[in-house]
Amino acid sequence: MKLSFQLILSIFIGLNQLPRNMPDKKYLKAIIVDDELHAITNLNKLLGIYCPAIEVIDTAMGAEAAALVINDKRPDVVYLDIAMPRKNGFELLKMIEYVPLIVFVTAHEKYALNAIKASAVDFLLKPVDVNELIQVEEKLLKIQAMRKANDNENYSAVVNHLVNMLHNPGAIKKITLPDTNGYNIVDLEDVMYLEGDDNYTSFYMARSHKVVVSKTLKEYESLLADLGFFRIHKSSIINFTHLKNINKENGIDVIMSDGRSLAVSRRRSTELLERAKQFIA
Repeated sequence: MKLSFQLILSIFIGLNQLPRNMPDKKYLKAIIVDDELHAITNLNKLLGIYCPAIEVIDTAMGAEAAALVINDKRPDVVYLDIAMPRKNGFELLKMIEYVPLIVFVTAHEKYALNAIKASAVDFLLKPVDVNELIQVEEKLLKIQAMRKANDNENYSAVVNHLVNMLHNPGAIKKITLPDTNGYNIVDLEDVMYLEGDDNYTSFYMARSHKVVVSKTLKEYESLLADLGFFRIHKSSIINFTHLKNINKENGIDVIMSDGRSLAVSRRRSTELLERAKQFIA
């Protein structure tokens, strides 16, 4: 595999940027898994340049070799390619004895990518973008700190849920919502609506439960668009399943299953009315 122009350019530009603050020690031990040596070498170099908290302790080519290395060295994090011959990255997860933090490095097809997003497991798209690589490092450090403070089984359940989704393709029915206490795996049918506030999104659940996630509403808009959800306003996404009525007095509002009224923006109103026909008699 040849080095892409985009990857070469990102490395060249990055070398001319101001260096990041270097920690006194490495915090996370990592293993890179890919079936292509060039891909392993490139990612290893990028991590060395841009991610001072990550120490790459080993690499592996292919799932079988990776399982042996991961089980032996028990890294904190694995950067894992999905599309590998014989056994892919998802099959590898069923071969390891414990669950490290997983970062999928992928150019994979849409369903798998949506499943990864829905599970809240981290991923990087090929060719790897430096800014995204740095953002993932920051998230990994936060997750690792949370894992030390809480039960590790919570993260294991998230990864197992992802593997189950990918082995049983179809409409995504659950989504993982990370918060300060760990991960919440919730049924999408229980989500009434979402509200965005800058870099945070609140999921309003049936039975008056709310989960606040440190992601923007836009990140969830594309993921949920084909799953019965619709963005009615710059700050709101609704689940059509929980739409009870539409009020057309003084503009348009929707009445949700908890009785709350949410405003619909003028430019979204026509599409909302059309799509809502199948949900409201």
